[in-house]
Amino acid sequence: MKIKLTDNVTNNLLDTLRSLFPKANEIKLGIAFVKYSGFSLVEDSIRECLKNGGRAEFVLGLDFRTTEPKVLRILDTMAKSGLSIKLLCFSDPSVNDTALYHPKIYLIRKRDQFVISIGSSNLTSGGLKDNAEVNAIIEASAKEKIVSDIYAVYNRFKFQRNAFEPNLAYIERYEEVYEIVRKKSSEALKERRTENRIKDLKERERILPKPKPGGTELLGWQKLVYEKLPGGTFQTGAMYIYEKEFQQFYPENRHIRDKVRQILQQLRDLGLLKHISTNKWIKV
Repeated sequence: MKIKLTDNVTNNLLDTLRSLFPKANEIKLGIAFVKYSGFSLVEDSIRECLKNGGRAEFVLGLDFRTTEPKVLRILDTMAKSGLSIKLLCFSDPSVNDTALYHPKIYLIRKRDQFVISIGSSNLTSGGLKDNAEVNAIIEASAKEKIVSDIYAVYNRFKFQRNAFEPNLAYIERYEEVYEIVRKKSSEALKERRTENRIKDLKERERILPKPKPGGTELLGWQKLVYEKLPGGTFQTGAMYIYEKEFQQFYPENRHIRDKVRQILQQLRDLGLLKHISTNKWIKV
């Protein structure tokens, strides 16, 4: 594993992304906020990745102030054109019972090698090259624990109950509220007509498709344990027969059984496993 830092002074995140995106097999971005000023800087690199047979996924936060509907429209158009790209969103927490969605995770995979950026940079021009930011750039292989752990965090965000797949009608209504707030400041959110539009958005979010986890979404420890789950109900101890096999995959881990129990809980939280009673599970 290698780790380096970007700070937009001696080096910036933009150069790293531009160099890696075109040749990537997969790009996954879990980003709090996105502006066209930032997306436009990497759009060509993302399109080149997709043109070369790669795929991309965006999990973006919405706030009526920062995340620009123009980017949502572009991503929606790209997906409808047949490109392998997926858009998921989190609604504005100020009008919902949710915690603020605030990650900045850039996951880039080329075969079994990964480059992961975790830090302070949103997908904006400032975040990528102008602001004083700090991001850790991690280079690691698929078998390294750090990759497994970061993908587990990403999946936890992606499959939360408040994530949804927006359609064009939703994006258009989001744009209406965004424009009102942009012109009149955040106080406009308290106006009756704005409140009605937001209420409509909440109703749409409730019925829009939710991301559904599957075995193909998993990586590292989650994938390793999931693939060994027996059919029907089983006891936690049934997974311990694979202890030596898990140890071979992650030789530095000296607490395999503890890790297995942790992963079972993660798979439960993802909806792939149901906890029936103490130490008793069933694969969904």
